[in-house]
Amino acid sequence: MALIHLFRKCNQHCVFCSWPQEEGRGGDADMRGWLKEMASMPPGLVQISGGEPLLAGAYNLCLLLAAARKLGSKAELQTNALAAADMPAVDLVKIVRALNAAGGYFNVNFPASSPETDFKITRASGGFNKRLAGVRRLIKAGAEVRLTHVVNSLNYRALPAFAAFAAKKLKGAGWIQFSYIKGVGRAEGSRFLPKYGAVRPYLEKALAAAGKNNIHCEVDHIPPCFLGEFYRLNVDMAKMKGKVKGPHLQEKKHVPACRGCRFFKLCPGPRKDYIAVHKTL
Repeated sequence: MALIHLFRKCNQHCVFCSWPQEEGRGGDADMRGWLKEMASMPPGLVQISGGEPLLAGAYNLCLLLAAARKLGSKAELQTNALAAADMPAVDLVKIVRALNAAGGYFNVNFPASSPETDFKITRASGGFNKRLAGVRRLIKAGAEVRLTHVVNSLNYRALPAFAAFAAKKLKGAGWIQFSYIKGVGRAEGSRFLPKYGAVRPYLEKALAAAGKNNIHCEVDHIPPCFLGEFYRLNVDMAKMKGKVKGPHLQEKKHVPACRGCRFFKLCPGPRKDYIAVHKTL
């Protein structure tokens, strides 16, 4: 798995953005640089991110996705889907077809089930309705869509509501990843990082509700010991079983509280930035 950041230009100002507050938000298309970076990556999954990659435009994205396909890589296009709501239909279809040809999917950051919470998290006025419209357009155009719901202090109590919302309003989405917030960039510190134990009851209810509605889910950055009967949904367990090397081995570590846990060998431990804030599990 490899990650390419096209630029830092974005149409949101999310509280959980990995870019530090002081970093610039601009950026221009650099196709030559992007293609060179992609060519240096090993075959496999290429995550195309930003900023907001849809702001690169259909022409640039189609070229990039065609290159990924030629290199034998599968592409994941990470987006907030706002631009997909207003993009000309012909451009949207071109991107969807190019991504499908690369065996890929859209990874849509969908942070809330209400406009109020959406705005608190993204600072994008009208973003909730645009995001909903954008995702629906992507699904209608034939795209495979994954919803990423970043769990943080502003939305964790509404996790069951999000599962119900997705089942009712986002039919056709392939699956949901509930991903605990990374304490880096704008989210560094304790403000947006709730304790795993506080999140657990709401997350378990959300996962149960999603299961009843036949919605596939996975969980990232929350150790399996906090998932109850849903521990198998932890994405790191398969990686650890297969001895897969990746960011999970650098971002996480065991702490004294992990000793004796039945998941010790199947879990890399909690995030280091989580422990920096909460000191222990």
